[in-house]
Amino acid sequence: MQQFHGVGVTPGRVVGPVRQMPAPVREPHANVAIPEGVGPESEAERIRAASKAVQAELKARAETASGDARNVLEATALMAADPMLVKGAVKLLSPGPHGPARTAERAVWESGAAVAEKLKSLGGYMAERAADVLDVRSRIVAELRGLPAPGIPASPTPFVLAADDLAPADTATLDPARVLALVTSGGGPQSHTAILARALGLPAVV
Repeated sequence: MQQFHGVGVTPGRVVGPVRQMPAPVREPHANVAIPEGVGPESEAERIRAASKAVQAELKARAETASGDARNVLEATALMAADPMLVKGAVKLLSPGPHGPARTAERAVWESGAAVAEKLKSLGGYMAERAADVLDVRSRIVAELRGLPAPGIPASPTPFVLAADDLAPADTATLDPARVLALVTSGGGPQSHTAILARALGLPAVV
């Protein structure tokens, strides 16, 4: 029998089927040019519109949540419109010292990675927030592609949720009547996964 080891962040013991989080949003190709006839300014407008749409969707979810879940969703909504993320992406749309022009999707991807790396370098609590930036990045890219944002799988029966890590917007709105416990290969004792698992009383190992 294969064994896995992690840090228990919420006590408890449950038995149930395991459901895996869907694959994350795919990384946009690096060597794709902006379509002919489309300028950097129109791509910049797409980025701004997508970030506002993601922010609005997260705000709407926050209004139906309470406690820690509401706070997490509101914080993530603010991050969706973070000037460092958006301005960094817009700058990458035009050729310059950073290299050739990127598409909107690729620009958001690279800008999000840069912001996440800055947070990781700060360590501690700020490093834990890097996962939030990457979640917002995926949501903006999905919005630009016209695809649904990543989320928790549907199931007719309660289940144990397994994932690389859970985005704050997902952990904040998961249904404890459906999700029996959480197991992630990433995150830490102060990650949103751990904080909200404790708030919901869900057994969790990260």
